[in-house]
Amino acid sequence: MIDQYKSLSEKFLKKGFWLYLFSFIIAPIGYIVKIIISGDISVSELGILYGIISLITLVSAYNDLGMSESINYFIPKFVTEKRYDKVKTILVFAFIAQMITGISIALFFFFGADFIATNYFKSLEAIEILKVFAFYFLGINIFQILSIFFMATQNTFANKISEFIRMLFILISVFSLYFLNIGSLENYSYAWIVGLYIGIIFIVNLFYFRYYKKYLIDKKILWDKYLFYKIFRYAIIVFIGAQASTILGQIDMQMIIYLLGTTDAGYYTNYLSIVSIPFMIIIPIFALLFPVFSELHSKGEIEKIKTTKEIFIKVFLAVGLMFNIFFFVFAEKIAFILFGEKYLTSGIILKYSVLFLIFNFLLQINFNIMAGIGKLKERVKILGLAIIFNTILNMAFIKLFGVAGAALATAFGWILIFVLSEISLGKKYRVNFDFKIIFKNIIFLGVGGILFYYFGIGFFENLSRFQSFGLLFLFSIIWFLFFVGINYNMFKNFILEVKRLRK
Repeated sequence: MIDQYKSLSEKFLKKGFWLYLFSFIIAPIGYIVKIIISGDISVSELGILYGIISLITLVSAYNDLGMSESINYFIPKFVTEKRYDKVKTILVFAFIAQMITGISIALFFFFGADFIATNYFKSLEAIEILKVFAFYFLGINIFQILSIFFMATQNTFANKISEFIRMLFILISVFSLYFLNIGSLENYSYAWIVGLYIGIIFIVNLFYFRYYKKYLIDKKILWDKYLFYKIFRYAIIVFIGAQASTILGQIDMQMIIYLLGTTDAGYYTNYLSIVSIPFMIIIPIFALLFPVFSELHSKGEIEKIKTTKEIFIKVFLAVGLMFNIFFFVFAEKIAFILFGEKYLTSGIILKYSVLFLIFNFLLQINFNIMAGIGKLKERVKILGLAIIFNTILNMAFIKLFGVAGAALATAFGWILIFVLSEISLGKKYRVNFDFKIIFKNIIFLGVGGILFYYFGIGFFENLSRFQSFGLLFLFSIIWFLFFVGINYNMFKNFILEVKRLRK
């Protein structure tokens, strides 16, 4: 059920290929969708649409009662033991749990739409959109169960091709509405429904023919009390411990909607899109690290976990600095190119947090290790403290700095989570930071950033969005080549170290 490879390095290379290929295809689709919609509806309407999507995302993180993490944690172990009956059982448990909670919450969104729109979004336009997304919420539960199953079995191709199909049909729907000149807040909302349910048809068929028919069709569901307790005990522990950056990001969005309104939420959602661009490169590896760490831990290969952490931290620190400094310098230009002049505020917001984004990269690695080795209680405590910390800072910083204060509060939350996760992992999983590489990149990239700021920004004056894109693309190539040049030996050593990860 899980493909076997001769070495861990081979696994990273082959699985990573599909992760990166589809990530580079899927991510631009999301940006194209948002760019089209941003230009066709008002800032406030965009805030309503993506504010509701944010709310759905936030609730979805808790709706599964932690079963997503249970699937990721237990399935690699059950497959290693060839206990496919247990694999089928945990999928059934997850489906039952998500359908019970999912139907209940979807009904609340649908029948409580008037109340939520009036008292929370403070906009009557949100009523119909909430009703539309009630059906989206119901469907996304089915899609996520199978998507997470594919990641747990390390089938990155199946996971990403399913997501690609879903996003492709959202894009086709949005394009159709735009070119037929019938784009509106409500009509664009239906694009998510079309994409999702076509995606569900695809992913269910893929799961059936690739896994269910081959491994699970003749296996009995184990209505075993001990197994039930074991799975749900793990799930309940991680019930609060959902993915840190997602939860913190959605809390910010919801506080902005409640405290400032949907217009500021419109600026903030496009800021989130900009600040997420570096994750097109980083997040695919994070998605693969958890099941890999879980598998290594089940085999007792602690040193390989530590080695993997060390080599990825070294590279991600340098890559993070490259992105952070470039995005800080060209923040407003990026916002203008992507979303137009009315969203320049999104670029200003970006400057408040982007230099701290590197801590998000680091905490993701630590959280994946903690999940993989079963340190869920510690993860829950860290996240609980961070949410309280972030909420307090949001209330203070939003008053002081407006919508940009939410971004700054999130940045401080990333730092707190990383520090606490390092403390929790302890000496056993602690690695040494290569300060020589860090300082070299800070100095060289810092000087390069200053030169771009004083001598590069002026070239954008009076340029159109398309012309600005061409110039920024040229600058980004120069920046990337400069970065690779000063880090050539680091990348060369990274490849050699990955190849040494033998089973």
